[in-house]
Amino acid sequence: MENTAILREWFDRVDLDRTGNITAAQLKSTFAIGYLDFPLSVVQQMIRMYDFDGNGTMSFQVQGKCLLGNLEWD
Repeated sequence: MENTAILREWFDRVDLDRTGNITAAQLKSTFAIGYLDFPLSVVQQMIRMYDFDGNGTMSFQVQGKCLLGNLEWD
């Protein structure tokens, strides 16, 4: 549960337009908050792996599944 709260804080800090979805650049910023520096191309690939609706963005729920490996989600 604590991980969920931390991820929500990170997500909300980069979802500046409050759409509930973040782009690859915004996800890269999320990682930077946690002191992780991935190339944008790697982050774009992460989004493509979980972008089931094909909109090129990631929702909070999907971000959690990606980052926590489905441990606490659903």
